[in-house]
Amino acid sequence: MDVKAGAWLACVGLLVALTCGCHPTRHPAAPTTSTTTNAAPTTTPSAAPAAPIVKIAPLPVRPVNKSQPASPPKCPASDPNHGVAPTDALTACDIGRTTSYLLAPETLQLGLIHVDPPKSLTAGFYEVTLILDQPSAAAWASYTAAHLRDHVAFVRDNLVLEAPIIEEPVTSGRIVLTTQTAEVAAQLAQLAARPA
Repeated sequence: MDVKAGAWLACVGLLVALTCGCHPTRHPAAPTTSTTTNAAPTTTPSAAPAAPIVKIAPLPVRPVNKSQPASPPKCPASDPNHGVAPTDALTACDIGRTTSYLLAPETLQLGLIHVDPPKSLTAGFYEVTLILDQPSAAAWASYTAAHLRDHVAFVRDNLVLEAPIIEEPVTSGRIVLTTQTAEVAAQLAQLAARPA
């Protein structure tokens, strides 16, 4: 095999590797004819500056006094700029505006450090996982242990994100919210992760 044929085969091999996506990482360029020995170091894409950390607003928890089916026209308006005082009762609907809740004053506020993007489950269900900071994880574990069978609501902007019944103490430092549509799951994640 002559030198031209070998060079042609090397070029074809490089072209195939680049077009098939076989190599997810970038490789440094082939050396040039320069004789300089102290070339500048190359940078990798992972050396980009980190995104700033966003502080998430505390998530209020309120006991549910009553819940009933509702329709959008019967639901109160949700206005993030005109919230109800934590010491006042609240009437609010869920995100889908299908259930109305009469809520007692806040019992605690949970500090969140991260909200995972919606994850698809089987049979058309989606989940959004909230990760609590350490003090809130301990407070939530104590609260759930002391309030088994209680009905509570996680509230943001006068909307009920989810209203579960506490079935067991939650000691994982995580809260998983579920819904049946991708659109509501995306809205739920966006509301839960609202910056402080």
